[in-house]
This record gives sequence, C-alpha cells and structure tokens, in this order.
Amino acid sequence: MATTAQTTTPTNTFVDTYQEVTDAVIKALEEGTVIWQCPWSQVGLPKNITTDVNYRGWNLFLLNFHAMIKGYPTPYYITYKQAQRLGGIIKKGEKGVRIIYWAEVELKNQNEEANQQTNTDEQAKPRTIMVPKTYAVFNIAQTEDIEFPAFNAELRSDAEKIANCEIVVDNMPNRPTIRKNGTNAYYQPSTDTVVVPSLKRCKSNEAYYSTLFHELAHSTGHESRLNRKELLNAEGFGSATYAKEELTAEMTAAFLGAVTGIGNATIENSSAYIESWLKALKNDKTLIIKAAAQAQRAADYILSVVYEPA
Repeated sequence: MATTAQTTTPTNTFVDTYQEVTDAVIKALEEGTVIWQCPWSQVGLPKNITTDVNYRGWNLFLLNFHAMIKGYPTPYYITYKQAQRLGGIIKKGEKGVRIIYWAEVELKNQNEEANQQTNTDEQAKPRTIMVPKTYAVFNIAQTEDIEFPAFNAELRSDAEKIANCEIVVDNMPNRPTIRKNGTNAYYQPSTDTVVVPSLKRCKSNEAYYSTLFHELAHSTGHESRLNRKELLNAEGFGSATYAKEELTAEMTAAFLGAVTGIGNATIENSSAYIESWLKALKNDKTLIIKAAAQAQRAADYILSVVYEPA
C-alpha cells in the first residue's frame, strides 16, 4: 500500500480501494501478522501532525502497523503538501502509505422516469453514495527541513492501566449487565448481559480487560444502542455476519486497549485463527474497512464520544 513521494493528489476514481486494502491485509496475515493486534506506540495514537487530529477507523490500525514495521519513533503523519507548507520536503526515495477517505459519489444510471416526475428540489436531488478512496501520507521521520517538537512516551503503571480500564467500563452509557463469574466469556443479546470469567481466572490483567472490552463491543450492537444488524441478525459461526461482528469486536477491544494502555491480549495468533480471517477476507473485500468503521463507532459509544453536527 505504498506510494512514492511524488503522489500529491488522491488516486483515480477507478481504483478498487476495498480490494487494495484487503490484499494488503491478506498479505500480512499470510506472513503471520494480524494488523489489528499490533502493539501500540507509547507516544500516542496515529494522528496528523499539522492538524493534531487522530486518524480513525481503518487508518488508525494501518498507520500504527506502518510505523511499527518501519521502526519509526512516532505514529505521526503528514501529507506531501503539508510538508511543503511547513518549508520541508519528503526525503528522496521515501514512500508514503495510502489511507482512506470517504467521498460522496453520484449514482449513475438513475431512474430517469422517476426524476421526471419529481416536483421539488429535494426530490430531484441526485442520489449519492459514500465510497472509499485513498491518498498518501508520510511519517514525520520521512521528512527533512522540518523541526518537530519532542514527544515523550506515555509510561503508565499497572495500577494506572487498571484504573483507566475501570473508568472506561464504569462510564459506558446505557451499560449492559456485567457478570464477572463466568466459566467463559460471551454476550447474551436477549438479556443484554456480558459474562466474563473473574479476574483471578485470567492469565493477566490485560487479558481480562481485553476480553471485557471485546464483549462490551458486542453489546454496543444491541437495539438500545447502535442497533447493529451483524449482532441482531447473526447467522452463526462461519457466516459472513458472524465474521464481521467478531472483527468489529476485536478491533474495538484493540482500540480501547490502546486508549487505556493495556494493549490487546484477547486472542492468540494461532494458525487456525489466521486461517479463519484469511477465508473471511477472501470472501468479502469490504469486510476489513466496514468492520473498522463499525469498531470506531462502537469505541466512541463506549467512551461516550459525542460529535457536534457538521
């Protein structure tokens, strides 16, 4: 998913972004790397250095992965034009990574007869859909002639990490019932109940809270919260809806782990686990991007993030 430093404008309309992203994830899985489970940088979440805005959805996981495999000291990024505006350049030969933005595209071959019968401006408004497209960003370590501030690692004690996790759980709005005495972990939609083993039965604090975050992520799909069809209309293990719901929960737990500082310790990267995701991704090229978007919404809900209308 790399592109040369000369790329300054979005890629053309005909690029299949879903397939491009999926191919990159499949390649990583085949090499034994699960992008959404990669360790998070201790200096913060991926963000655009000039706007100080964190990346979201799939971009969050991709840029964290990119910074890790390249060994960059920070997960902070910039566009080619932003580097120029700061009086700097992208180092010769450096390649950027293409991240997603959503563009509104007018549907072609719309029903002309229906349009002819419209009587109001609202009715005559062309139908549009949101489609993913890409543009290139570069890690700040790939730039020259720009002086960036020093960034310090966010080192937190185990006690602080546990306290952070408890704050997230306690402050979740419209929280489901949580039982902490189960023999295994699951979410029961019919009773709106999350069940997890007790902390002393888990391998570590990280494993316990990652598991709890995973099940709370499932609970955000309840009709009283985000009303997510993949949870409410699940077709059972092995189905497309099951795969998407599980990936949504995993990515939500990974994001909450990054916010609280515990990392992600929900599932081991066994060969069977990786094979299951390879199969799901090969059957649905939209899976990773759409699940990441749902995971962002789930995490926002749990963290009580509210956005003002545009």
